[in-house]
Amino acid sequence: MTEQTTVFLIAVSLMFSILLTTGAVYLRRANKLSREGSLDALLARLVLVDRHKLAQIVADLEGASETEDFDEPYARHPAGDPLEPWQLWELAGGIEGLEAMAANCEVLIDLACYVQEWYPEALPVAEELRLNAREIQWHLGRLRGAQSRGHLQSAFPEYAQRAVATYYGMTQHVLALYEASGVPGWTRLQAAL
Repeated sequence: MTEQTTVFLIAVSLMFSILLTTGAVYLRRANKLSREGSLDALLARLVLVDRHKLAQIVADLEGASETEDFDEPYARHPAGDPLEPWQLWELAGGIEGLEAMAANCEVLIDLACYVQEWYPEALPVAEELRLNAREIQWHLGRLRGAQSRGHLQSAFPEYAQRAVATYYGMTQHVLALYEASGVPGWTRLQAAL
């Protein structure tokens, strides 16, 4: 065998092992979820987060005058009038609010894996949610580091707003997945998120 063939076979073997490992992880998670219980058990693990406040933060980040999902007046944000850092702190719930969102990330991934039992197309959504959860953990780590150095006030607006936007996007992906799959419980999920 030539050197190029050997490199090619190693690369193919590596890709195949990565795919098998990823599949095994999600299969194990799906089996765990089916053993642990129902959609109600997953929803019970969610920490309450005010989605209307999150929508307001996301609208501020995008510079939009309102979010597309909510009609309530408090979900609107006047264009050109960005949120002040103290408003962002209050709406996000401070570090505790971000930690609650980070805790919910695992539940959102489990919700996507739960759907995978009936809707195999949920696998890419679950993988995207896993990557988003890592991003939120990264932002939270930056904020904890800034807090330990006494710079939380200056770092909070940038990192918190990005973390909230990522979390909000995750919830929207899970809702869209449940709606597209036709799995029962979409309305309960929508009320919980």
